[in-house]
Amino acid sequence: MTKTILTTTQPLTFTHFAPWAEGLIRELELEVIEREQGADYHQWLLCFEGCQLFLCFQHYADCAWLQPVSTIDQDVADWLTQQWNRQMEAISRQPSAVSER
Repeated sequence: MTKTILTTTQPLTFTHFAPWAEGLIRELELEVIEREQGADYHQWLLCFEGCQLFLCFQHYADCAWLQPVSTIDQDVADWLTQQWNRQMEAISRQPSAVSER
């Protein structure tokens, strides 16, 4: 399985993950099934059109990615990541854009 990092317009930290993740979920029209948090990670189980994915965040790397539960759904994870990263790229090109993403 490949993992492509989800881009952000601001540094992603353990403290700021939850509000950032809520924005991602809203924008990509995902459904939260379960949230798990440990000392150094967040892992949320999400659903998109019948596909289950994990939204993963690792504190030590300060990055997040989508990981499919099943390898069959890798294309869905890649597509969603691509959609999100395109949105973030467009926002970052706007000189006056201020965002929580």
